[in-house]
Amino acid sequence: MKKYSFVFIFLAVFFLLSCGGSESAVDVPECGEDLLFPCTDPASGIVWSNQSLRQKNWEDALFYCENLEENGIKKWRLPNIDELRTLVQDCYGTVSGSECRVSDARNCLSYASCWSTFCYCEFDESGKYSKFGDLGGFWSSSEENMEGAWYINFLEAKIVDDDKGSSYNVRCIYIP
Repeated sequence: MKKYSFVFIFLAVFFLLSCGGSESAVDVPECGEDLLFPCTDPASGIVWSNQSLRQKNWEDALFYCENLEENGIKKWRLPNIDELRTLVQDCYGTVSGSECRVSDARNCLSYASCWSTFCYCEFDESGKYSKFGDLGGFWSSSEENMEGAWYINFLEAKIVDDDKGSSYNVRCIYIP
């Protein structure tokens, strides 16, 4: 009898852990031309949220992502500059791993040491620099110093630092 009780308890615990509403069970489609969010970027594996309705300062952007619930997913966060750069396209200098050295992975977040003329392209209002057609600035979680943080302005695919009190758009990420 003890043997059957142990098996029953084991199966019950296994069932609860494997089916108990974990976020990995949420079906998130790949990002496509229809731009339904959230969606998974097949190139990076990052799940992207919808854009926030209003621009936010950096502290509010962090809070917004930490408290976002979208499509049953609750573990959102603000992307670091490398993750945000995965959205850049058609600008050789600022796409991931390119000539612009601003990067968390490279441990290069100082404007004086890392920023260069490779960190932007010419102005364009068509949305061509963003995989999602985004325009304007989007915050990253990467800090340049105590007062400033990095963002990307998709009008130029420009990687820029600014005061944390400035307001920009927000798009959160979830890494399954």
